[in-house]
Amino acid sequence: MTKSETKLLIGIGVLILLIDILLMKYWVSNIKPGPFMSVGVESHRLEILGVNILIGIIAFFIRKRLSILFFLNTIVCYWIFSFFWNSYLENNPYSQTIYDFKIEERNIQLRISENPNTYGIYELNPNPVDSLIVIEMGMNEKRGDSIVLKWWNGEIQEMYFYDDKLIGLPEKPNPIELYKKNKTKWEFGTQK
Repeated sequence: MTKSETKLLIGIGVLILLIDILLMKYWVSNIKPGPFMSVGVESHRLEILGVNILIGIIAFFIRKRLSILFFLNTIVCYWIFSFFWNSYLENNPYSQTIYDFKIEERNIQLRISENPNTYGIYELNPNPVDSLIVIEMGMNEKRGDSIVLKWWNGEIQEMYFYDDKLIGLPEKPNPIELYKKNKTKWEFGTQK
């Protein structure tokens, strides 16, 4: 292999790596991984390995030296993807805010989570074996100063959380005053 061929091969390798970095960064930002998706990272890593190996095999039949780049890229991309995944989790930690309220002497709790953006409404049961009874669960979306709580009941239903009030609960459509209990954050297995 001549010096110019070596430089060309290195240049192509760097270009492939840069394209992979941009694609993986974009992919992770679209996936928006949550802290409970640790199994998901392995399936995505396997997809990256599979694609690079497949391209490497195709390149082997076209130009053998080029296939070496894709096989090396397979190993490098595995670790770069893990870096982007962990970086996203560090910069977007899971947190949950809990609010308490009562309806007809029933103790109810609203839990609004970030990353993933979900919510749950639970009835606190005095029975210690099964202390929470799920009333409903769904996704939340920030709109201006309020949070829209969405769930599916044959069609999309919405409630609104604004200024420590819940508006539109099917059992009590008038605004309900909520009392903030706590906010917890988890970052890489540690609770704050």
